[in-house]
Amino acid sequence: MPVKKPLPPKRYQVPALKRAFGILDSLNESSFGLTVQEVSSIHKIPYSTVFYLLETMLECGYVQRNGDSKKYTLGHKLFAFRDGSVAKSALNLRALAFPLLQELTDVTGLTVHIAILNKDEAVYIEKTESNGFIRLNTWVGERKSLHCTGVGKALLMPLPDEEIRKLVTAESMIRRTERTITSVDALLENLAKCRERGYALDDAEDEAEGRGLAAPIFDSEGKVIASVGFAGTLAQIDLHRIDALGKAIKNYAGQISRRLGYTGVAGRSLKLVQNL
Repeated sequence: MPVKKPLPPKRYQVPALKRAFGILDSLNESSFGLTVQEVSSIHKIPYSTVFYLLETMLECGYVQRNGDSKKYTLGHKLFAFRDGSVAKSALNLRALAFPLLQELTDVTGLTVHIAILNKDEAVYIEKTESNGFIRLNTWVGERKSLHCTGVGKALLMPLPDEEIRKLVTAESMIRRTERTITSVDALLENLAKCRERGYALDDAEDEAEGRGLAAPIFDSEGKVIASVGFAGTLAQIDLHRIDALGKAIKNYAGQISRRLGYTGVAGRSLKLVQNL
């Protein structure tokens, strides 16, 4: 008698729900949000289907829509799920650094993050942002790649090359934009330049529409424990502004480090650097 082949296991899935989760994943990966047309193009789903899914999630609080740009971003319910999950382990750092982060935001109008290293990713543990028109879709607990973000590179900057090679592999260096560094050797060269100037730069490497600058934070033993960085659009952080912002973030990273007991070289206060 012929041997019967076992039947494949049943897949109990709801296609519409699977599509909705896929859309949330895409919104999660974008700091600036996506339009209905952009989501439709990414997922190869009809425009009307995407619109109904997004509007349903909007009504339930899982996405939000910018009335001017018509772009959708993650909603308050998802923020509530994430907020505080990683930050609790770094409460002291957050408390010490927050007044300085707020001062940076007040002076520059930019979003400022603090990130720590968690396994092979950077994780935001604090954030300040202005009340202006442009607000980034980032949150406490969000995980970012090390090889293509300012805060990620700043965490790598003080480390020896052999340790960096353990944290960042060619397989993990996903291309996010046409400017993303995708080889470890190229990343090491980039980090050498970061060390020379004292801050890291993400020049449209993680998001095609965004830039970021960051510097490492050290503890009392001189070990890098976090990074602090600006994030903004290409217009907010234009090429003429990079040098001044880089010096500012480097100086404020030094101030936070000294509050943690670090005895390295002191930096000037941002209040003395008004051309930002």
